Amino acid sequence: MLCAVDFVWISLTVLVLVGMWWLGYKMEPHWASKDGTRFLCNSQEIEKGEPVGRLRETRITVMPDGLLMVSRKRLVRRRYSKWQLLGKSPDPPKKLEVYLAQLREDGQTIPSMLSMRVPSKSRCVPVLDAALASVSAPASRRPPGSGRSAGRPGQD
Repeated sequence: MLCAVDFVWISLTVLVLVGMWWLGYKMEPHWASKDGTRFLCNSQEIEKGEPVGRLRETRITVMPDGLLMVSRKRLVRRRYSKWQLLGKSPDPPKKLEVYLAQLREDGQTIPSMLSMRVPSKSRCVPVLDAALASVSAPASRRPPGSGRSAGRPGQD
């Protein structure tokens, strides 16, 4: 038979375990390298405007050309894919930034999208903003000083 002291200790142990489970559930996993090009965050895949599955821990590397190399763990294996940033949420949750990327395979865009949640004070936020700015800049922009077309040499 349980006495009052045993009941208190069992209740306290269960309460501590439930508290630790809740804290682990609420915590966002995040790590960023010193230069901010490699980071770990939560992400969720979106297809046809609807989220697919749950938030998953994801490793992301920002490539020099602005593409994202994403590594997601499925069961025992990791799957690698390339994504291109599309935008940033104008009204993200408190203390978070939310970025949206689109899947690219063999240079073609695929309708699958990825929502990435990163803490707003992370080192990777400026890197992602720069990659987003380079992607959204128009490609047909002329370099400075090339406002007029070049004629034949010696015809001035």
